[in-house]
Amino acid sequence: MYAGRKRRKPAQRGVKPTPTEGTKSNPSKRHRDRLNSELDRLAGLLPFPKDVLSSLDKLSILRLSVSFLRTKSFFSVALKNQPPNRVNKSSNHDNGGAGGTSGAADGRIPEGELLLQALNGFVLVVTAEGNIFFCSHTIQDFLGFHQTDVMHQSVFELIHTEDQQEFKRNLHWALNPPVSLEPPPDPAGGESTSSCLVSYNPDQLPPENSSFLERAFVCRFRCLLDNSSGFLPLSIQGRLKFLHGQSRQQSERSSPPQLALFAIATPLQPPAILEIRTKNMIFRTKHKLDFTPMACDAKGKIVLGYTEAELRVRGSGYQFIHAADMLHCAENHIRSKSVIGSGQRSRNTPETEG
Repeated sequence: MYAGRKRRKPAQRGVKPTPTEGTKSNPSKRHRDRLNSELDRLAGLLPFPKDVLSSLDKLSILRLSVSFLRTKSFFSVALKNQPPNRVNKSSNHDNGGAGGTSGAADGRIPEGELLLQALNGFVLVVTAEGNIFFCSHTIQDFLGFHQTDVMHQSVFELIHTEDQQEFKRNLHWALNPPVSLEPPPDPAGGESTSSCLVSYNPDQLPPENSSFLERAFVCRFRCLLDNSSGFLPLSIQGRLKFLHGQSRQQSERSSPPQLALFAIATPLQPPAILEIRTKNMIFRTKHKLDFTPMACDAKGKIVLGYTEAELRVRGSGYQFIHAADMLHCAENHIRSKSVIGSGQRSRNTPETEG
């Protein structure tokens, strides 16, 4: 019976047709490409240089975008409450924001940038939950962190564990934070304090210009610079002010604004002016063994005024050295070559001495 049946031939699996050029057959890849293109477009709208944007990951781009929108919402409300002549003056002098590009395009330096450079410290705005609402880019000169590293992150990740309670106490208008904010936030994420939102009734608060809202205390902040032991004592001086335009949902549009700490953080022992200038003038270069320049960092391009292409075209690096320092530089150059050569010979030849 089985022999009488015709055996079916196996189906011939034909070769899958190759997709034509310009078409993508993988839906997940199309989704990733669209997501990456949107993130690139979103990163291009942030007021930061291109070299900073190129080093940001996807989560950092989203975090900074949220921070920028919240800051813009605050200033849109705060500037409406100012007199018209003051708004026009501030917009003319400070046009350029965090990027500082539009003010430099017409040959003018924004007034806010000059004030930040003259200030022996950095500007810090912290919400009642402990999130860094804003900090000036000059934080890098004192703590070593870039502005993009700390924006919209928990401030308690930067503060010494023994000083966190003092900082929390000063975030509360009555110096008595609620019990829900007593435990330290989870260092794994910057949004750990979002579940412990602080809500005040403005009718129960003192006036915004009251002396009860002024703050002056000292905290140790984490520092990445070499001249510190890991933490730098900072004097925090400022006051609690209302943070306008921060409604998180449509139903919260009528909710009253909450308090935030607007302060200036300065080192407890400020360095000398010569030390600050010397630190800001230090840059790094990369040379061949014959002292020919190969690369230079961003600070060196600003100090020297040359690009990397111009440094390479000019040949020997001795062309950039003053004649009075030529012998001193050549002596150290020969000494460094001999050290490198002896190190290479020691690796290539076996050791004979015990």
